[in-house]
Amino acid sequence: MNLESFPVFLKDKKIPVISNSAPSKGVELTNVDFSVSNIVRLKSILSFFSYLNINGKISDEAFEVLVRYACSIFIENEIEARVKDVFEQKIKNFWESKLSSALEKYITTK
Repeated sequence: MNLESFPVFLKDKKIPVISNSAPSKGVELTNVDFSVSNIVRLKSILSFFSYLNINGKISDEAFEVLVRYACSIFIENEIEARVKDVFEQKIKNFWESKLSSALEKYITTK
C-alpha cells in the first residue's frame, strides 16, 4: 500500500522514510522479544504519525486512519504469532507423545 495513492493522507507529496528496525537474519528471537519489538515499532510509528499531524503534513482525518491501520496490523501480527506458537507446541507435543515412540518401536523391530 502506498500513501501517495491516498491524497487525503498527505498535504504535499514528500513522504519521509521510516527505517525498518527488524533484526538481521540469523538472529533468533523468543516470542516475548518479538512482542516487545512490535510494541517498540508501534510506538515509534505512532510517534511519527503524531509528528506529521502536529506539523501539518497530514490531516487529523488521515492521522486517525493511519493510527487505526497501524494498530490493526500490530494486533494481527500479535495474534498470528501467538496462534503459531500454540500450534507448533501442539505439534511438538503430539510428536513427542505419539509418533516418536511409535517410530522408535518401528526402527528397533527392523
